[in-house]
Formats: sequence, C-alpha cells, structure tokens
Amino acid sequence: MYIVTNTIQTETAHSQKIIQQFTAGHTKESMEAVDGFLNFQLMQRALPDNPEVTELVVLSRWTSKEHQKNWVQSQSFKKMHQRKESTDETVEKKKRPGIISSMIAEYEVLT
Repeated sequence: MYIVTNTIQTETAHSQKIIQQFTAGHTKESMEAVDGFLNFQLMQRALPDNPEVTELVVLSRWTSKEHQKNWVQSQSFKKMHQRKESTDETVEKKKRPGIISSMIAEYEVLT
C-alpha cells in the first residue's frame, strides 16, 4: 500500500470553504473509478499556538505508488484540483485564498 498526505495550513477564516472543496471533490463517486485508489480521509486541527491557523491533513491510500503517480498526471486530477497546464505550482498556490502552506509526504506501508 502507498499513502500520500498533504498537510495544508489555512487561515482559520477560510478553512471551512477549503474543507467543503475537498469533501465535494474527493467524494467516493468521483474517486471510485480511479485505478488503484483505496480511500481518502480529511483531518483537521486548530494549531494550539495560533488560533488564526487551521491545519488540514488530506490522506489518500493507494494500492501502489505507480497508481497514485498515474492519477496525479491525469486530466481527472488536474480538473479536480483546477490546475492549469503550468508546472509552476508556487504561482498557482499564491492565487488560492486562505492557503498559507502545503506540504506533501509520501509513504510506503511496510506492515
């Protein structure tokens, strides 16, 4: 199994809108046809030292790294994430209101 997390720090005032975007886009119906996709979770926490920041963790499980990478390169992924053909993700993220930072981590499940 292969797991990918995206830890997103958001401005608390915008966090509910961002949560709604994830829950609307990553529904079972929209992802069930994606080859190798197992499931998705969205987690939230308020940062104890800064109430103006909410942290979201998007966790997706895949049968393999290859399946996940194929999806990231697909038109389905780009449409769901409203990505332009540009490869400059930094410019795109600056245009997303409420997003402070985003960090992706990838894991191979060993047991």
